[in-house]
Amino acid sequence: KSGGPTVDLTLPVAPSQLGTLHPLNIVRQRIVQIFERIGFMVADGPEIETDWYNFGALNFPENHPAREMQDTFFLAKSGGAQADDVLLRTHTSNVQIRLMENQAPPLRAIMPGRVYRNE
Repeated sequence: KSGGPTVDLTLPVAPSQLGTLHPLNIVRQRIVQIFERIGFMVADGPEIETDWYNFGALNFPENHPAREMQDTFFLAKSGGAQADDVLLRTHTSNVQIRLMENQAPPLRAIMPGRVYRNE
């Protein structure tokens, strides 16, 4: 046993104070706080989605421009039903569909999150 100070290596590391939040993250947090204060819940859903939740359940017609390859990032196009296609969500409305499937109305929710478009 040495006579020097002992360090407990099992303790969590103190968080680093370097840097700051990105301005967009600060604004997003503030918006969420405002909506939560007035009774809205915050909902989130998958960023990788099926065609059904992203387009079909929202009644996007099959010839809608948003369904075209140059406007949507498809990860897997099925040989069968279009509803089986897998893509990166183009809006957060897919979260609304999932929320409506699992909760009874009335719903008061916001769905902040990433979306993937070529614009």
